[in-house]
Amino acid sequence: MLLSPCAAPEGAARAGRLLELSERLAESGRRGEALDAAREACQILRGMARLNPDVYLPDLAEGLSVMADRLREARRMREGVAASQETVRIRRRLTRYDYDAHASGLAQALCRLAVDLSASGDLRDALASAQESVDLYRGLRRDEPFDDETGLAQALVTLACCLSESGRPSAAFVSAQQALTVRRRLVRADPDVHTPRLAADLARLAPRLRTVGYVDEALEMAREAAGLYRHLDEEEIGSCTGDLAGALEVLAACGAAVGHRTEALEAAEEAAALYRGLARRTPTLYSPKATHALATLARRLSDVGRHCEALAAVEEAVSLSRALAHSAPDNHLPDLADALTVQAACLRDGGSLNRALASAREAVSIRRALEHSRPSTETPALAESLYVLAVYLYTAGQLQESFAMAWEAIDIYRQLVRTNPAPHTADLARALNILTLNLSRAGRAHEALAAVQEAVTFYRSLAQVDPAAYKPDLAACLHNLATCLSNVGDRSAALAAIRETAEIRRELAARDPATHAPALAPCLHRLTKRLAEAGHRGEALETAREAVALYRSLARRRPDDFSRGLAGALGTYASVLEWAGRQADAARIRQESEAMTEETALEDSIRGF
Repeated sequence: MLLSPCAAPEGAARAGRLLELSERLAESGRRGEALDAAREACQILRGMARLNPDVYLPDLAEGLSVMADRLREARRMREGVAASQETVRIRRRLTRYDYDAHASGLAQALCRLAVDLSASGDLRDALASAQESVDLYRGLRRDEPFDDETGLAQALVTLACCLSESGRPSAAFVSAQQALTVRRRLVRADPDVHTPRLAADLARLAPRLRTVGYVDEALEMAREAAGLYRHLDEEEIGSCTGDLAGALEVLAACGAAVGHRTEALEAAEEAAALYRGLARRTPTLYSPKATHALATLARRLSDVGRHCEALAAVEEAVSLSRALAHSAPDNHLPDLADALTVQAACLRDGGSLNRALASAREAVSIRRALEHSRPSTETPALAESLYVLAVYLYTAGQLQESFAMAWEAIDIYRQLVRTNPAPHTADLARALNILTLNLSRAGRAHEALAAVQEAVTFYRSLAQVDPAAYKPDLAACLHNLATCLSNVGDRSAALAAIRETAEIRRELAARDPATHAPALAPCLHRLTKRLAEAGHRGEALETAREAVALYRSLARRRPDDFSRGLAGALGTYASVLEWAGRQADAARIRQESEAMTEETALEDSIRGF
């Protein structure tokens, strides 16, 4: 219904009050009410814009932008994209009439649209929108060098995030550096306004750069973000506590990625403690964040072997997310699925595989239900849950069901890769790898070989673009390829595959021994056996010696985990020494191997008793 001219000012005032109310409700965590207020405001503004577009179209664009934010917060991604697209259309129309007045608004709307498109999985259009936003802001800066730099910084951050998700790590890093350069310049000009924004940019960029291989740079960004927020929170007590907690979560993930387990755990513990405190005071807003922080803490506790504490933390997360999902399922069921996935991992790490399977199955059930209502955002999450369940089922020896879950995950990932390859190719390769293991154990050797060859092809291409992120996966997949080649009788190709695996793992262990040496040791042991089978006596002897030395080092620190592997490597070394005619050395090493085997068996029997 059209408003009368005399009603227009009153309507504008009411719409403005509703948008302000929407922001306040969102800040307090009342998402449904916040969205309702934004919708009502946009309805009023639509009527006013039809009556007088010259005056009220900018107000409608602003209202739609607020509504898009509310829809994103409510995880209604398709509707959020539609609202953002309408905002852009209005801003384009306004810019054609008056470029100087409205170009900045169009640039801002494009940046927000890029965020929404990325969240909905449409990376190609997200990247295009982000780039157009950056180009617009840069054009404005050429006219007025000191205007709109805040918008440019935000647009560059968004562009960096889109580039990282699109599988372009180098370009993402360049954009991130450009964004931070602009933001640091703004901080020098006005530190009070821009220091919190710099911290926010750092906290947003760090996890994106971590996932595309810039792990050291991401860690430094996360440290700086946490440091800035800590300083701001100390200057004005409580002003940035939630932001500090979020930055500490980022720091925990980045620290874990480079093997800084103690730092990662300390950050996760502090983040969980802060969010717990905030949730007690403002449960509606902070309880979901506390849930996520507790799950992060559980992961980090599990990393250092504190499985009982990890399980306690994740059980608290699951309990809290169940309560939230019961009260607002549309908003919080994804959080419950995430918490159940972490719970499954903690239960598996703690030796409770059957309970882990129950949690993983529940997560899959939730994801299936969500995928029917919002496929664009939940389909990748469903595929991930199916993959996780397939792995646990394989570990439990439930091969038929594991096979079915793996195939379903692969079918979904193939569809995703066809439309958007960059973020999903690695997921498809990973799912093909677990399918390989299922097929091998089922005796379907040639099918297993075909699956693992496809996975290796994917990982090779990914490792060329981002070696730090994907070389460990390539090594694991090559290890499986060697097994499959051996199973079909191609010993020469199997030896080449395990040689390449060893080369990659040597390289990785040289950079990060704590993370990669445990995988290198069994790889070297296996390479020794293949070299001996192929008649490469000298190389077999040298590799056996290397495997034993590495196992000795690992067993000194973690005897429960590596004594059995050391005993096996010693036995193989003894056999190679006998082959080389070094009988005395072989007898000495054999005696050590047998003594260690007996000791390990005795310890196992004592534990069993």
